Amino acid sequence: MKIKVRVAPSPTGFLHIGNAQSALYNWLFARKNNGNFYLRIEDTDKERSTKEYEHSILYALEWLGLNWDGEVVRQSQRGIKYRKALEQLITEGKAFWCNHTKEELEEEKKEQEAKKESLRHICSHRNNKVHYPTSISQRINDWVLRLAVNQKVERIVMFNDVIRGSIEFDARLLGDFSIARSLDNALYNFAVVVDDADMEITHVIRGEDHISNTPKQILIYEALGKTPPQFAHLPLILASDRSKLSKRHGGTAVADYKKDYLPEAIVNFLGGLSYTFSKDILTKEEMVEEFDLSKVHKSGAVFDVKKLNWLNSQYIKKLSPEEFKKVSGMPEIPDAAVSLITERLEKLSDAQNFDYFWKEPEYDPKLLLWKNSSPEDVKKSLEAVSKILWKSDFHKQDLLRESLDELGKKLGNRGLAYWPLRVALTGKEKSPDPVDIAYVLGKEKTLRRVEIAIEKI
Repeated sequence: MKIKVRVAPSPTGFLHIGNAQSALYNWLFARKNNGNFYLRIEDTDKERSTKEYEHSILYALEWLGLNWDGEVVRQSQRGIKYRKALEQLITEGKAFWCNHTKEELEEEKKEQEAKKESLRHICSHRNNKVHYPTSISQRINDWVLRLAVNQKVERIVMFNDVIRGSIEFDARLLGDFSIARSLDNALYNFAVVVDDADMEITHVIRGEDHISNTPKQILIYEALGKTPPQFAHLPLILASDRSKLSKRHGGTAVADYKKDYLPEAIVNFLGGLSYTFSKDILTKEEMVEEFDLSKVHKSGAVFDVKKLNWLNSQYIKKLSPEEFKKVSGMPEIPDAAVSLITERLEKLSDAQNFDYFWKEPEYDPKLLLWKNSSPEDVKKSLEAVSKILWKSDFHKQDLLRESLDELGKKLGNRGLAYWPLRVALTGKEKSPDPVDIAYVLGKEKTLRRVEIAIEKI
């Protein structure tokens, strides 16, 4: 049996980071087993689904390198399939129309709550043979098509979750649940089953928030005479307070991370959130070699931004100057400055904090002052530094450093030799070593910035 899996996002928003992890684990499982990884767009919500969101989802998956097999499947183009399956169930007496009003359903709910029973709809219309009106004018919004669930026979719906083991549900507690609002408006659980059966999906790998949907879907498979796939429910991604990750915790969409993070770092991070690999840093291909679906963690994983930042910094360090300038969107960065920037960088957008490598810095003259030193002390230091720079051979970096160290001894304060030079070159309190910066800037620019600082002080 050829392994076939799918990821099925809804284009009602950008690709959520949790869906990205589900896509990754589906992709790893498929590639590990020489199977197929499909992409299905669940766009039946016509009011909220947009092509903009669909394009963003496709782009996010491509950016992460999670290439899918075959054409993209769209639920909006599969209405005929759903209609035929619904008609089959009606013909076979396995589904029936219900037109209980909202008020009647609410009253039923209150009675069940009072008796502390499971909330479900046990529909009397199953036996009354209520027919869906053919005239549009006769229809009201309360009409739904329900699956007939036998309430008289004890039935345990059981499935063996690849990650969590055996999970059981009492079928009678599901009631006669709805599967469509009309023959042209199939609901989520029904459409998913028809799609997965038609696409011959062998394993449904998704978030644990779908566990409650699984028994309903199994009953729909049985009603249609189809064999259910194997299910594997992934743990949720949690915020630092161990609640479900949401917008109130910060960025939750893959698009939120694109400007700051490399796709390799995101994939590496998401892969290791709910799985223990042999090492912290590894490629998708190395993940494929180690991946075992049954070893995915059961408990939720905290989205640790510090870990993500660290991983990203490791990948940034590996970039060539050309690659770094491209991904940072800053072609003006001098090649010689790249290593000084990347060894200090966690987020790509922070590269703009090193803009003194390619443009004149702006700063308050007071920043030139070193601790308790006077403006006169700083000016003398910078004038001495200027003389050293004039004499220095910029092909011998160590000699410049030795000369500045000697100046620090003469001034009785090493900081007084280096601090004003750092500020003159960068306009900042924190930066790489000013000697390293000087050699990137070159002798002419370095001297000019020191002269400007002397004039400012």
